[in-house]
Amino acid sequence: MRAKVTINLNKIKQNSYIIQRNCKQFGVDVAAVTKMHCASEPICNALIESGINMLADSRIENLAGIHDLNCEKWLLRIPALSICEDVIKFADVSLNSEFQVINELNNFALKHNKIHNVLIMWDLGDLREGYFDLDELYQTIEQVLRLPNINLYGIGTNLSCYGGVMPTMENLSQLGRIGEMIYHRFDHSLKYISGGNSTSYTLIYDKMFPETVNHLRIGDTFYFGRDMSRRTYIEGMQHDCFVLSCEIVEIKEKPSVPIGTQGYAALNTKPSFEDKGIRRRAICSVGRQDIDLDIIPHDSDIHVLGASSDHLLLDITDCDTNYKIGDILSFNMLYTATMRAFTSKYVDKEYLS
Repeated sequence: MRAKVTINLNKIKQNSYIIQRNCKQFGVDVAAVTKMHCASEPICNALIESGINMLADSRIENLAGIHDLNCEKWLLRIPALSICEDVIKFADVSLNSEFQVINELNNFALKHNKIHNVLIMWDLGDLREGYFDLDELYQTIEQVLRLPNINLYGIGTNLSCYGGVMPTMENLSQLGRIGEMIYHRFDHSLKYISGGNSTSYTLIYDKMFPETVNHLRIGDTFYFGRDMSRRTYIEGMQHDCFVLSCEIVEIKEKPSVPIGTQGYAALNTKPSFEDKGIRRRAICSVGRQDIDLDIIPHDSDIHVLGASSDHLLLDITDCDTNYKIGDILSFNMLYTATMRAFTSKYVDKEYLS
């Protein structure tokens, strides 16, 4: 059989109910991030059925694919000049950090007789996208407010994306203060102060969220029930919404350390090995072209050794089950493995409702 991901839509809904309930206690609206699963329509519909009314994606192609769904669509990745017309066609909201791009969005919004909402991004120190100089931010806002087909919807930030800077009461409160300064300087109320992604949900979970921030863009926690600041599972949430199944194609007993002069392996890796003697090893028909190794075997006695582009290598020496060629092994998946699986045409998808 081909490798397959099984998606449990009810479990995703259960996580969504919990996230929305907890965020509502702090007056926080939630956009569900769909980029991991390429805005899969069954998953998007399940999120909408659970009460989500904002879907957010980094790829305009994905938003185009869910254009007919009844929800607000957010483009997360700052737009390139070359796609501005598609942004106006397929996104209701976009995150921006350059006036030249916002001005181009205005031109196409005028052409299509639309009002387009923009969030202007502020960099709180993670050093990815966003303004870093307050005067430059004010100058941009002054120009944006003159554009007839652009609505300044809010300001936003990203944390723990590039620099690994964690959200805190202090830095998110700084974002809230900037929103207040914008209001007093320009007499313009912002609908949303968007305080980041799943790592910011930790502050909701810890009941320490700043009252001046009223929006989050959450992905991982919807799908894996994880506290992304601590990289731990959240009690009461569903952790196995995505399950990988793949077939054993080889079983051999081999040394645990390669023999010969060692250099680089596939995909520019230079692995290291622990000598455990002769071990029973299985190979499954899936590889790094299709998944990453953030997978957890359902059989806890299986140890993931590694993978090439086409093969997943496992140590099955300690297993009680006497596995044989053709057996199907199952694994819980985390974010990167799931993201790769959804972008791979070689992995089948099955939806359980």
